[in-house]
Amino acid sequence: MSVKQRICLIVVGVLFGGLSSQAANAQYSSPNFRVEEAFFGTGGELDPNSANFKAQQSAGSLAVGATSSSNYDAVAGFISANEPFLEMTVSDATVDLGLLSDTASSSGAATGGPCSCSFTVRTYLSSEYVVLTMSPPPTSEGGAVLEAKTALAAPATDPNIEEFGINLAANSLPIVMGSEPDNFPDPSFADGGAAVGYSVANNFKYGIGDTIARSATTAGNQAVGQTNYTISYIAKRRSITAAGLYTMKHDLVAVATY
Repeated sequence: MSVKQRICLIVVGVLFGGLSSQAANAQYSSPNFRVEEAFFGTGGELDPNSANFKAQQSAGSLAVGATSSSNYDAVAGFISANEPFLEMTVSDATVDLGLLSDTASSSGAATGGPCSCSFTVRTYLSSEYVVLTMSPPPTSEGGAVLEAKTALAAPATDPNIEEFGINLAANSLPIVMGSEPDNFPDPSFADGGAAVGYSVANNFKYGIGDTIARSATTAGNQAVGQTNYTISYIAKRRSITAAGLYTMKHDLVAVATY
């Protein structure tokens, strides 16, 4: 008996969570004063314009760098955009695990696009975001579903165990595949990472609705910049697994908090 599995990675929606997803214009005013985007410096203007040009300008910065507390984040420096956003892209990647065995896991990583990864998340002015996996495990044309690997562990070799799992790590077993989340251009600009349960190399699990990635991974860091993520998959049948073509369209949802 043979079981063939194909996994197609797609995204069907991006949800916004937390406070309002509308742009927040941080303008402070009183009857006598107005501060544009909390601008303090030697000089500058947010909106100098004429009939043909618009600009933002600054004559200098009194301080640079980021600071935070349990309730607030602030970044000192030159004038920057004040509109928050959340952007998620999914590469056109297909993982074909071939004929499944009952003694060893079939495996593969979803990579594609310019990032050579599975998906990317880019955000600005959010306090954090999470990425959830929402699809059931691979399902045959007859409706049979591979059993999800609910406990984080290495791939099984027991012929009586059927399992399906993923992670977002650089693995050496059962084959060399995947990679650690890549913060671009470096961790000072982005702070995304694999979530607990999906960050351990050579160990896999799967649960519908699980958080598989998140930012900020470092306390006090803003969730800004772009992170590239690569999903690795494993699957294994047992002797009584129903034969068929098992497929999974992997739906991912990103939720940001502002």
